[in-house]
Amino acid sequence: MRSRRFSVRLQETSISRIVTSGMTMDRFAIISDIHGNLHALEAVLAEIDRLLITEVVCLGDIVGYGPFPHKCVDLVIRCCSTIIRGNHDEAVINPEREIEFNGPAREAIMWTRGVLGPLHLDALSRLAETAHPHEDVVCIHGSPADGPMDYVHDTAAALEAFPAFSESMCLLGHTHIPIVFEAPRVAGDGTGDGHPAPADILASRPDSGVPVQLCPQRRHICNPGSVGQPRDADPRASFAVLDMNDRTFTVHRTMYDIDAAQMATLKAGLPSVLADRLAIGA
Repeated sequence: MRSRRFSVRLQETSISRIVTSGMTMDRFAIISDIHGNLHALEAVLAEIDRLLITEVVCLGDIVGYGPFPHKCVDLVIRCCSTIIRGNHDEAVINPEREIEFNGPAREAIMWTRGVLGPLHLDALSRLAETAHPHEDVVCIHGSPADGPMDYVHDTAAALEAFPAFSESMCLLGHTHIPIVFEAPRVAGDGTGDGHPAPADILASRPDSGVPVQLCPQRRHICNPGSVGQPRDADPRASFAVLDMNDRTFTVHRTMYDIDAAQMATLKAGLPSVLADRLAIGA
């Protein structure tokens, strides 16, 4: 595991550091949607170490669903250079957001709020909504476009998202499904008046370990999938590596102890559906 960073305690961590690193990184790992699944997070961080990657970006939803929110917050703060806030993170610190969630998710949010201490809740409250780990990359948890469609899950949602950012690349999570959208550069990118044509939006589902080449003449929206709750019928934890020098985005799938994660979820008294879905990636 990432012992070289584990010596940092949450109480000693600068809160300003967890919002964004303020540096430009050319190669880094991307994790998202951990959802309190410590077993999956530890396996992913170990694989990131094996790949000799020293910088990690977290796209939010550290908590929710899973039984180890406090330990996942600790690990993410210790290991990630850039962290943004997800909608589950927001709901834990803002009870008014609970109405947006279904029954099991709402129950998990209330449970999470009850077990987190003031330091962890304060850390979540200080996370930024966007970050720029590279000058040409913006990070956000859901869609960069304003409006009700915050899940960029298909080309129609991507069509609305592309004009909402000016960088050549947007990294996001929220859907729990790894995917890459690409579009041509058009006049007005990032100003709201430069919409690509629907037929110009391309989508691809990356295979594990196979780099997706990102053409410099096009713009991209990249989703690394979910560490702790995959929803693409593959139960393995998902993360990605972005290399801005080679212009590649590579999704990696990692096995972890799903049985142990399920048992811990049930032992915590969380809804059984949250344990059951881990085995099927749904």
